[in-house]
Formats: sequence, structure tokens, C-alpha cells
Amino acid sequence: MTDPHNAAWEAWLRKWFTWLLIPAILVNAGGLLIAILEPDGALYATISKTIARSGDFINLFRDGKDWLDKPHFPFWMDAVSFRIFGINGFAYKLPALLFWGAGAWYTYRLALSLYGKSIAQLSVLIYVSAAHLVISNNDVRAEPYLTGLIIGSVYHFYKASRIPVSSGGGSAKPWLHLLAGSVLAAAALMTKGPFVLLTICGGFILDWLIGREWYQFTSIRWWIAVILTALFTLPELYCLYVQFDLHPEKVVFGHTGVSGIRFFFWDSQFGRFFNTGP
Repeated sequence: MTDPHNAAWEAWLRKWFTWLLIPAILVNAGGLLIAILEPDGALYATISKTIARSGDFINLFRDGKDWLDKPHFPFWMDAVSFRIFGINGFAYKLPALLFWGAGAWYTYRLALSLYGKSIAQLSVLIYVSAAHLVISNNDVRAEPYLTGLIIGSVYHFYKASRIPVSSGGGSAKPWLHLLAGSVLAAAALMTKGPFVLLTICGGFILDWLIGREWYQFTSIRWWIAVILTALFTLPELYCLYVQFDLHPEKVVFGHTGVSGIRFFFWDSQFGRFFNTGP
């Protein structure tokens, strides 16, 4: 028997969902109209502007000096936007807002697959009204990109995990979801580094352990996903190799012989936890 309280709440949510969603989107989009904030936003915008003007998508420079801190993906997106819309705050913030919007869509799709329409709508409302994301769409750094890339990767990997490998149906095959999930996971890696894999994979591992889905740990599809993600991350590793590993004479963090690839895999994030990074 249907719970009348739940039925009434779901009817209320269906009625007001759009009216609650629109102002939340407008509040987040309002960041497009304000100036780029100091210090990080201005720094990242300057690096992206240098890429857009020089056409050099491999090397990252700050004030004419080699810059080794964050991966390339957000700078690539901003540089492309600068080339389309010109050098301005709107162009800098637009790609991040689009990835944030993709995160809202993927949040809806994942929650719909797991819990139904009402929970999906509620999940999206929580997502679009989260204070940290509103702030992140004003002071644009990595977070808006990561929300879209991580939840998108999780969604596609979840769909792949629930579709038998032998199933037919064209686009319903798990391989397309594996491909999309791997592309998004690689882009997330090229946004923040290897720690994003903990966010993407952690939930699956816990879910499989609790559900005793032992076969998932040996399924060929996940080995394929690992290989694809690694392949799609190669552009980042290539850029780091060309700018730093090929030039041990460069002075970075006050030292020579600094490896960009080592920094990406270890010093950038693990080094913060163990206090071994620059």
C-alpha cells in the first residue's frame, strides 16, 4: 500500500521541482557576471590566457616561468573558451559552469537509476543549492570541473556494472559506458590528480563488498576501464614529460632535476599528506 505521506510529498516535489531548480541555477550562473577573484582564480585565468594567446597547449607558464602545480585539463578548457569568446571573465567561468551543469544532470540520472524520480529530483536540488558549489562557481578553480567529471564517470561505470557483457541493444552495451566513464575519469585525473580515483572507485568497492559481488573484482570490463583511463591520461603525462622531465636543468621549486611525472603521481597530493612535497 502506498504511504499517503510519501505520495503527498512526491506530488509537492513534482509540482515545485522546476520552480526551485531555476533560481538555484540562476544563482550559480550569476558568477559569470562578476570579476575573476584573487588569488587562485586570477592566477589560473592568466595561465589559460597565455595558452590561448601563444597556442602552446603543452607548457604552463606563470609570469614567463615554468609552472608546476595543477594538471592541464581546466586550463585547456579555459583557453579554448578564451579563443571563442575573447579574454574576459565570462569566458573563463563558462566551461566550469557547463561541467557543473553536467554534474547536475548526471546526479539526476544516477539517482533515477538507483532510487526513482522523486529521490533524483531531491538529489539535484541538494546539488544545485550546495553552498560550496555556489561559491565554486564564483571563485572558479577545480571543483566545478570535478563535480561533472566524477559523477559522470561514476554514472557510466555504474551502468556498465549492471549490464551483462553479452547483452545486445547497440548503445545499451556496457562497452560504450566503459568508454565514456574512462574518458571522464581521465579528464578528472587531468584536473586534480590520481586521488580522484578514490572518489570514483571507493563507492563501487564498498558496494561490491557489501553485496558480495565478488565477480566484479575479476571482471574483464574493469581491467579494460583501467587501461582506457590510463591511455586517455597520456596527454597530461606527455605534457609534463616534455616541459620538465626532458629538461632536468630547469629550476623548479628551487631545485633542478624535478620530474613533472613524479610530481603528478606523488608530490602533488601524496606529498601534502606526508609533508614530503614542495
